[in-house]
Amino acid sequence: MRDYKNYFSGKRHTSFESTSPASGKKFRFSFSSLSFKGLMISTGILLLVSLVLALAGMKRLSHSSQAVSHIGTMIIEQQIKDYLSPRGLGGSEPISSNANKDLHFYFYEIQPGENLASIAKKLGTSMDSLISLNSIDNAHFLKPGNKILVPNMDGVLYVVKKDDTLDKIAKKYKVSVDDILDYNDIEEDVIGAGDILFLPGASLTAEERAKALGYLFIKPVRGRFTSGFGIRIDPFTGGRGYHAGIDIAARYGTPIRASKEGRVTFVGWKGGYGLCVIIKHQMGYETVYGHLAKATVKEGQYVNQGQTIGKMGNTGRSTGTHLHFEVRRYGKPINPTRLQGLGKASRRWY
Repeated sequence: MRDYKNYFSGKRHTSFESTSPASGKKFRFSFSSLSFKGLMISTGILLLVSLVLALAGMKRLSHSSQAVSHIGTMIIEQQIKDYLSPRGLGGSEPISSNANKDLHFYFYEIQPGENLASIAKKLGTSMDSLISLNSIDNAHFLKPGNKILVPNMDGVLYVVKKDDTLDKIAKKYKVSVDDILDYNDIEEDVIGAGDILFLPGASLTAEERAKALGYLFIKPVRGRFTSGFGIRIDPFTGGRGYHAGIDIAARYGTPIRASKEGRVTFVGWKGGYGLCVIIKHQMGYETVYGHLAKATVKEGQYVNQGQTIGKMGNTGRSTGTHLHFEVRRYGKPINPTRLQGLGKASRRWY
């Protein structure tokens, strides 16, 4: 089995720099068999200088904060060893031993005005591959100057979990077991928790992709689904009215969580909403939490997804203990249950 675990051991690494002859852009390469122009290997003096510079570079790595990609220090050590052999002067060997399935990586420095989609298109790879190999939690936080790891083939890295089997992984990511075996040099159908597999041609799940692209919400609370979005019978007037959110009932004082990370823009009493918290998110999204018994955040505070922002109550225009939850985009209410992560658990439960 190929030891991807050591290659992706969570340590940061700034790779060697080269220039693309096609675009003139600077790239950073690792794992590939590239030659360094102008490198003179005929004398022992330059070889010694190369070794000294490489060792000095290792010391600087511990202070580097630019790299987004994670890669093991063993790669740097291997690069140093490669300097000492004629074969290695072109760079380190690919992970794979199968010439038709060599898996190579290189580093790309993000340019001004680029985003994950444009980078993927430019480099001829998929966004899912870039997200997976770089453990990107939020693509909107990528900045010019960041370095990301780019593979020479589409696929995703997967960390094996307890009770995982190759069949379960293959089914989840819609790849064949044979391909997983071939690309990871697994001779027997045996994997263990913590192993890292490369899944060739695989795509992320909808939830994984939504999280990385900033579209994934989480439920602010779990409970009984008491009222949906849109036209309904108003519980106070008995007539038809428009409901701009959904209602979820649970016990008084149940913690309410931020459905998405963002900045708190309002905390206080807001008419029929009662005690209310409003959070502004990226891409024009805004979430509203009404009828609270208590707010545990302040205006201007940044909150993480899942952070407690208040307690369920019965304030304002309310018929009982519940949370009124709204999602707005550019000021317009949208149905929360149609967003990734906010679907109903069943007809009556959320």
